[in-house]
Amino acid sequence: MDFGSELQRLRKQKGMSQEELGEKLGVSRQTISKWENGAAYPDMLNLITIKEYFGVRIDDMVSGESKTSADEEKKDDNEEKSSHFHCEYRSRLSVHGLPLLHINYGFGDYRAKGVVAIGNISSGVVSIGLVAKGIISVGVVSLGLLAIGVLSLAAFAVGCVAAGIISIAGIAVGVMTLGGLAFGIVSIGGCAAASHVAVGGVAIGPIAVGFIVNGDDTVVIQSLQELSLVTAGKINDLINSRFPELPFFLRDWATLMFMH
Repeated sequence: MDFGSELQRLRKQKGMSQEELGEKLGVSRQTISKWENGAAYPDMLNLITIKEYFGVRIDDMVSGESKTSADEEKKDDNEEKSSHFHCEYRSRLSVHGLPLLHINYGFGDYRAKGVVAIGNISSGVVSIGLVAKGIISVGVVSLGLLAIGVLSLAAFAVGCVAAGIISIAGIAVGVMTLGGLAFGIVSIGGCAAASHVAVGGVAIGPIAVGFIVNGDDTVVIQSLQELSLVTAGKINDLINSRFPELPFFLRDWATLMFMH
């Protein structure tokens, strides 16, 4: 018995139509028909999906020996689950050839690629995964326009360690930064170092505002009560005298804590 005949037998054994099986496997009815008629053959990804759905071995399907006893099938299924976990879903709707939603995760190098992608390694407009890349990405390691993760690199980055135009993190590196350790053009943090304006518990920069400061133009804050006495206008005066060409958005970031 060839592969197509065996696939047809397994499908009918479950009482399914070609269209229903296609929906389960994420392919069209025409594709199922071609497989069963021998006009086409599934690729490796589809073979794995078929194997996992029917709970048989591919070698057995090809040789026509996929009829196993209930005890053998249960044993094989238990062994499979104990040694391998994998879940995948690919939506039938697509945009420019990419599925609208692709979910692919488990124990292994599983990759998801779609408009919305969720997987061990994911790539999409919205991307969620251990390693995520997209316009909006969330992951242990994330790259994108907006990235949230343990390690983030993006235009707007949030994480334990983050680098970006706007960076908010335990350790933040970028243009406008906020963090425990912040390094940038304008930095705000527990310890802030900047090429222009630094604001923090410890502030290091040409303009430095904080409790412990090192810079050319400084504002020393002796206590938390004195924090309310420092105004955005005062910081702007220092910026005007030293960096008159500093863009408005950097000025706003520098005076963020002092807009009373």
